[in-house]
Amino acid sequence: MERTVAIASSQVHKHILSSLFDQHHLMEHLHGLKEIMFLGQGAFISSLMDGLHAEFESRESLEEIHMISLLNVFLASVGSTNAKFLPQFVTDRVQVRLLPIDDTVDSFWITGDGDGNNNNNNGSDDADLAKDGWDIFSLGYAADAPLTAVVHPEAMEKYHLVFNLLFRLKRIEWMMNNTWRQSTVLNHTLQILISKYGTVELGPSTSTQRENALTRTKRLLRKFSMTRQSMLHFITNLQSYFMFEVLESGWKTLVDKLSSAKSLDEVIASHNEYLDEIVAKSLLGESFLANANVNAKEGEKQKQRKKGGEIYKIERQLRRVLTATFRFCKIHERIFSKALDTIEKAGEKRRGAERKSMAGKWGFENFDPDVEGSNFFNLAGEGRLEEVEAVSEEFDICLRNLLAMLTDRINGTAGVKDVDVNVSISSPSPLRAPVPVEADRMQASNIDSLRFLTFRLDFSGFYGQ
Repeated sequence: MERTVAIASSQVHKHILSSLFDQHHLMEHLHGLKEIMFLGQGAFISSLMDGLHAEFESRESLEEIHMISLLNVFLASVGSTNAKFLPQFVTDRVQVRLLPIDDTVDSFWITGDGDGNNNNNNGSDDADLAKDGWDIFSLGYAADAPLTAVVHPEAMEKYHLVFNLLFRLKRIEWMMNNTWRQSTVLNHTLQILISKYGTVELGPSTSTQRENALTRTKRLLRKFSMTRQSMLHFITNLQSYFMFEVLESGWKTLVDKLSSAKSLDEVIASHNEYLDEIVAKSLLGESFLANANVNAKEGEKQKQRKKGGEIYKIERQLRRVLTATFRFCKIHERIFSKALDTIEKAGEKRRGAERKSMAGKWGFENFDPDVEGSNFFNLAGEGRLEEVEAVSEEFDICLRNLLAMLTDRINGTAGVKDVDVNVSISSPSPLRAPVPVEADRMQASNIDSLRFLTFRLDFSGFYGQ
């Protein structure tokens, strides 16, 4: 009797797995989720970022951003990159989401004291971190039955959580590249002015004033360049860690487990473990636990806070570092915008002067501050350099604290209570709770990954001094 039941059970499981993998293309859907929600398609994401930037820049307010416009940007990015080679049943299920404008609960950037309370009364900080189109844009994936047995709502919440972090990392990287282009243009223009007029003769102002302005401008550009390099080192290595050490290694493990799965329960457990490990390694485990308990009673929340005071610290410290990096990009854009406008105006006026000269007329009859570079030295204000130095110091302090927390986690001095690996955060079902052996393996793997990350972020020991 037992043998008959075992044979029947094996046949049922084979039929279910055959239906999932062959008829409903489970592996293709999971791969599509990795490529889209985990930003595995690099060309697609780059094209999407460019398209979103153009779309958001053309809108004066958040109310003018519409779903149909964002959907067109998404479709154009898919059609113009390698993402068009993904199966159509995958791309058809990708959703463009427009989040509520007035939703301030899930703000990614940290202001003020880090808990949403701005105590510094700094108006420029508020303006730099104000919600824009990027904060209300998101992607989703519409998995239908029977795929929902594996890609269940709790799993999709984790996909969205990781996407939220990776998308903002990509945005910061895009902004960093844009600041480099702006600085390159300004440095090139500065060298032209120096070669044409010398170091001090740049207009009707006194030599001393002009020389001081030139010196302060060079100091500002140098400080921007040095800070940008430090932040790019952090962003580049963090992205590389996420993409290769977290996502790709996790995907390889998932493929191996699914290829040897004998039942639907094993498939579900393997996918849950795959997402659990990604969330933990990407330092988002605390954030997911917080989101999973937003509906808990106040007494339970207080009990959880008392039980693990360290539970949110690393995830929030990472957000502080990224917030400082984001503020740097916004400050760069705000300070350089007027100088870039001056350069653009100067180019137009020079082309107009050349046309006049070809017609036998004077190109310029009076001194023009745009053409001669006088307005360019508006960058030389003392307050601008102080603002850049402040955000640079903020970044260094936040990164140093983050590295200290990671080191404590690796050495065990912070306790393993930060993330309780025995708590199932994917489903209350017993089938989705990791067994102790798997939990130990995951914990050891996480520690090794964090050790590798800290080395890459501070290989010279600069922040440990």
